[in-house]
Amino acid sequence: EYHVPGLSSEILAVWSKAADLFKNAGAKVIEVSLPHTHYSIVCYHVLCTAEVASNMARFDGLEYGHRSDMNESTESMYAATRREGFSDVVRGRILSGNYFLLKQNYEDYFVKAQKVRRLIANDFVKVFGSGIDILLTPTTLSDAVPYVEFIKEDNRTRSTQDDILTQAANMAGLPAINVPTALSGRGLPIGLQFIGRSFQEKQLLTVAKWFEKQVRFPVIQLEEVKKYDDGVLQHQKSASFS
Repeated sequence: EYHVPGLSSEILAVWSKAADLFKNAGAKVIEVSLPHTHYSIVCYHVLCTAEVASNMARFDGLEYGHRSDMNESTESMYAATRREGFSDVVRGRILSGNYFLLKQNYEDYFVKAQKVRRLIANDFVKVFGSGIDILLTPTTLSDAVPYVEFIKEDNRTRSTQDDILTQAANMAGLPAINVPTALSGRGLPIGLQFIGRSFQEKQLLTVAKWFEKQVRFPVIQLEEVKKYDDGVLQHQKSASFS
């Protein structure tokens, strides 16, 4: 389920190489199935935005956080405070969360998302109950994204892409860690994710530390990365004038 569409060939190669590293060190490496994982990003969106809407409700400019200078009325002060204090992303999540929590939508969205979350968690329980100690997965679909590429997409789209392989551990309430593993062909970091059993952080960190020592993550050559960014930016400028 973590071998998803859009996973780059470089990530897949690093993932396979890491599995071979553990196998050669004496670990038993097997593939497992987590059938409800592909629902987790949608489930995460519903539950996360609902929680954001609930938590952010207290930021009214009176008891918590920023307070606007708008004094025409209490309602205008509330509105201005939240408009000034929250970014577009946060306001969008509050709007979505409030929609999911509406009385007419609560059962169809929030309650069902909680049920799906339980299915996701049960998948992990079954896998770890079968004798698995640690799960090894990609962290992202590709290497780290240069700034010039990052700004091409809105924050919500970028966050969804970056969270697709990592939020399932959060949905299941499991400890997880990313370990920088290699540099891509363009000199940018590639990381792999280790997911451990509940309350087994010590075991997870021990394995991650061993792996970190084995891969000896190289120093990032910032000048090379900057040259790549400058080249992409220059190409974009040239294309805009053609």
